[in-house]
Amino acid sequence: MTADQLVTALWDAQLAKTGASDIDRLHDLQHERGLLLKGRPLCSVARPHFVSESELKRQAHVVHVLSSALTKARDHVVADREREAEHLGRYYDWIGDLIALEPASTDHGAITRLDGFRAGNGLNFIEMNADAPGGAGHSDELAKVFQTLDTFHAINASHALEPLLLQPAVGRAIMEAWRDWGGTHAPTVGLIGWFERIGLSNEAVEHDAHPLLEAGAAKLVTTVPEALEFDGTRLRADGVEIDLVYRLMLTRNVLARRASVEPLLAALRENAICMINPFRAELMGHKALFALLTDPDIELGLTAAERAVVEDHVPWGRLLREGTTTAPNGQRVDLIEYLLKNRESLVLKPTHEAKGDGVELGWHHDAASWEATIKTGLATDYIVQHRVPMATVRYPSSEPGLTNRDMYEDSDPLVARGKLAGFLTRVSETEIVNVSKQGSVVPSFMVKG
Repeated sequence: MTADQLVTALWDAQLAKTGASDIDRLHDLQHERGLLLKGRPLCSVARPHFVSESELKRQAHVVHVLSSALTKARDHVVADREREAEHLGRYYDWIGDLIALEPASTDHGAITRLDGFRAGNGLNFIEMNADAPGGAGHSDELAKVFQTLDTFHAINASHALEPLLLQPAVGRAIMEAWRDWGGTHAPTVGLIGWFERIGLSNEAVEHDAHPLLEAGAAKLVTTVPEALEFDGTRLRADGVEIDLVYRLMLTRNVLARRASVEPLLAALRENAICMINPFRAELMGHKALFALLTDPDIELGLTAAERAVVEDHVPWGRLLREGTTTAPNGQRVDLIEYLLKNRESLVLKPTHEAKGDGVELGWHHDAASWEATIKTGLATDYIVQHRVPMATVRYPSSEPGLTNRDMYEDSDPLVARGKLAGFLTRVSETEIVNVSKQGSVVPSFMVKG
């Protein structure tokens, strides 16, 4: 039994003894500290996610190497106009001029998140979120809530548990990107987004971003894009000059509400602000990159170490298009024929959607609806990936009675400038694990020793 498995068993046994008071505390503190999404607690289970010290080191290596491989895949695509058209499809039509607002030297994503889950030989990664990955502050606050529980104190007395806090690394990465951009003073940081639409208060957002002050920011200003003004030189919110924008809104939402963000876009055109992440970071999250990683027909210049990580941790994938390719067993096949014959082991997904939107699980279709889904995908921009068998993990529910629930678990590494910051772990009773689809945020702790 590994260290994390041992602590998991000990936690559940201890929770059974002190469960009632701990359940009440979990519920009350989440409401007290605003850890809610549309009124419901962000965490609906009564145990954190545990990872051993040795596993954390191993995953840090995998994340660093895979981030390097994805960067090479991106560079391969954008180095040639024909390759851009071939691999990215309608991406540039979709994102438009947002891709070119900032200088070409701008960081392509100081904060990214790899989406993965446990299966077989450890974490398997299926995509990257490089647009505006959030949740670090909420995960850290949940870790602090769990540290108040009687169960935590009992287990921590014999097995040292270290919360994998994400915000310190996020703060450092943002300030490093600011200095690389050319910032020389302590910046005023604008936290910009439509927070009420997702049930968050400005106070909660600013509290989550407080570690930016510890990392060197002078001041935090939280506001909606509509409150911004730009005079051709300086971006302001309610009269306060902003140097650095921490963008907490998805590119797709910016495109949908283009007129309301024009002052921000104008400031970017004039290079009057540094923005984290820039809009061009969305390119790192283009799902076509994951399909390219596993395609032997495409030479990306990967090292032996990068190829090994891809082989062990990234499922077979291809751009959805007609023609021949290499199947997972190495044989040449007609791709569409292969998809029709193997729907039980395949997933289709649009190349630049988010929150699990548009994802089609082949095993949830019959033959006719799967064929129709493939036809729809061929007419737009989709990739196909091989199914990674997802094992469920039993979690005690944070409801009276401590009912155990079998949950699908995503352990998603948050990556700060190419290095593992920690995990954004989510669990759900459905296979598409997303907080917007009733998933639950679970803080992560390292078991020392």
